[in-house]
Amino acid sequence: MTRIFAYYSLGFVFILLQTALFPRFLPFFLKPDLLLVLIIYLGLNENYVRGGVLAYLLGCLLDVFAGNYLGLYGVACLATVFVVRGVADRLNTESSLLLLVLVFCGTFLQGIVLFFALGLFADAGPLLALFFGQLLPQALLNLAAALLLLQVVSALQRRFAPRSELPGLRHLNNRYGS
Repeated sequence: MTRIFAYYSLGFVFILLQTALFPRFLPFFLKPDLLLVLIIYLGLNENYVRGGVLAYLLGCLLDVFAGNYLGLYGVACLATVFVVRGVADRLNTESSLLLLVLVFCGTFLQGIVLFFALGLFADAGPLLALFFGQLLPQALLNLAAALLLLQVVSALQRRFAPRSELPGLRHLNNRYGS
């Protein structure tokens, strides 16, 4: 239960950063999607049911704060966590490099899901140029944000809980500092 509360709390903080703080200090097109990093982490470390429910609810919470169409990001986060969970069954989920690769690829997956959902259910105009022109810079920005988050988590883990391990990131200290 505390792990679920921690996921929701962290997701809430990430959503507040994305919707309230980043737009005030960063240009429109330079906003990292921190919630996507958490969704990828959920897909790597939780089962289908728990990860799916958490991802859908966090996506709907993002819709409440910043979405025009309620449920759109919920569906995109749900699809992302299911695809990542399917990949995680076949790969070593304790690799932090896998998390970074999946954040990069997850940006494209989420963009494609949003594109098709908006194209099917909304009159959103010319979406192709909007989405696909922004996906590569957004993927690189999300990758940089995930790398920064991994370094911050590693430093916090070494400082406050040196003997505890984050699920799925046991080799974090070896990769991002001593």
